[in-house]
Amino acid sequence: MDTKDLSNLSLSKLEQKMKEDSFEDNLIKDLIVVLKQRLIEFGERDFQKWLYNLNFKYPEDFQDESFAKEIYEKYQFWVEEEIVRLEKETNISWEVQSEDLEKFDIKARKVQLVIRHRLSEIVLELI
Repeated sequence: MDTKDLSNLSLSKLEQKMKEDSFEDNLIKDLIVVLKQRLIEFGERDFQKWLYNLNFKYPEDFQDESFAKEIYEKYQFWVEEEIVRLEKETNISWEVQSEDLEKFDIKARKVQLVIRHRLSEIVLELI
């Protein structure tokens, strides 16, 4: 893995890409707060490696079911639109795409599916 590839994985570039991808403005702020904590905890280089290694896994920071349900309540319209888009892009139902998240409430599952998928896509586009 080339150092230059990971140098693009910065909070500002993630934020910019989320805006380009039509994330809700306040959702971007909520996600950046959590990602910024991870950056502070890990340091820049380890944060970049962590993002790179997510690869369609749900970030640990977002696995809290109550946090995910809160995100759903605040951004329900956007989450539901993204679920429909994911199903169209993959030709796979959201239930099948999120089988590994079955232990969670439906709202939390939807949020976790959308966040892990879209965040992974952004990371892949940036590197």
